[in-house]
Amino acid sequence: CGIPSMLSPQIHLISGPGCPVCVTVTAYIDRLIALSLEPGCTVVSFGDMLRVRGSRENLQDARARGGHVTMVYSPMDVLPLAVQHPDTCYIFAAVGFETTTPVYALLLQECIQRNIQNATLLTALNTMPPVLDWRCTTRSGKIDGFLAPGHVSVITGSRIFEPLAQRYGLPFAVSGFEGDEILSALYALVKLRGQGKVYNLYPQCVTHDGNEQAQKLVNTYFE
Repeated sequence: CGIPSMLSPQIHLISGPGCPVCVTVTAYIDRLIALSLEPGCTVVSFGDMLRVRGSRENLQDARARGGHVTMVYSPMDVLPLAVQHPDTCYIFAAVGFETTTPVYALLLQECIQRNIQNATLLTALNTMPPVLDWRCTTRSGKIDGFLAPGHVSVITGSRIFEPLAQRYGLPFAVSGFEGDEILSALYALVKLRGQGKVYNLYPQCVTHDGNEQAQKLVNTYFE
């Protein structure tokens, strides 16, 4: 039901990677669990990561058998913990795409400015273009266009998809998340089929160049 039921049977929608937790590899979870069991270490994470299974167990299981795991609602919640308990090393489970990476860069900046040395990140941060580039070169199914993620584009700008659009001759439509916005983007992709263009249908939030201040912050601390 929903949008797929309104489309021509010739149009097939393929879901993308979803949330960053969904694409977190097993080895990363295993590493967090191992760190939580080390003396003097505490793993800090959002709630949704606690139930993601590694090769044998999740962080909740590790906590039940003595692992040190703390749930927070913001990466910045690590700072008061680190200040109050200077003998504990706090490791934040930093997962995400371009949308959340600037927040982790802010956390690092705060740690440096305040000389907090017992807070760190274990990163599993992903960027969209290399994944899309790989997808375009595989032969497992033909892709005629991409519904580009609006929340990522707020940070990166719509220009991040231009090299891929031009290289593969595929349209990208940057969309919001309301039903009418998604339908408009799908219509644009049909009209632009075979053309290497990027069309921004989310101009109230997305610009061509994106949030340059956030990009500068990310480039300061990540590569």
